[in-house]
Amino acid sequence: MIHVKEYRGHIRNWKALCGELEIDGTLPREEREQAVLIKAYEKWGGRMADHMHGMFAFALWDDEKRELFCLRDQFGTKPFYYYKTPEGELLYGTTIRGIMEQSGFVKELNEEMLQLYLSLTYGAGEDTFFKGVKKLLPGRYLIWKDGELTIERYWKPEFHP
Repeated sequence: MIHVKEYRGHIRNWKALCGELEIDGTLPREEREQAVLIKAYEKWGGRMADHMHGMFAFALWDDEKRELFCLRDQFGTKPFYYYKTPEGELLYGTTIRGIMEQSGFVKELNEEMLQLYLSLTYGAGEDTFFKGVKKLLPGRYLIWKDGELTIERYWKPEFHP
């Protein structure tokens, strides 16, 4: 069984996906979009975002595979963060505050990121102001299984003049 553990966003082509995945389109938005995430994952796995249009970041737990699957939309409109604790657990969420509230988080300033921010006035890359808290970059998904973290890029922009 697949469980939605975290979700933030909006799937723009939900009507087409409801038809293709045989989901009741009259469900309330939150229920409908969670059903779309689950059915899309079951059907397409890591390639599910190729079929979805919108802005979203989410985490799904797969009971059968015993793995966590997290995905961020192609343009990174909705944020997704993760943190590996000193004990080897993975904390994750769509806000850093949500991660900070979880057991096992150690609050430390990432001084290198602070220096970059003061120089560039923006935070580029996967690092954040908190040591160990990483951003899942746009167009990527994360798999956490047996204490191992894997990140794959599923999309990159292409220019065809």
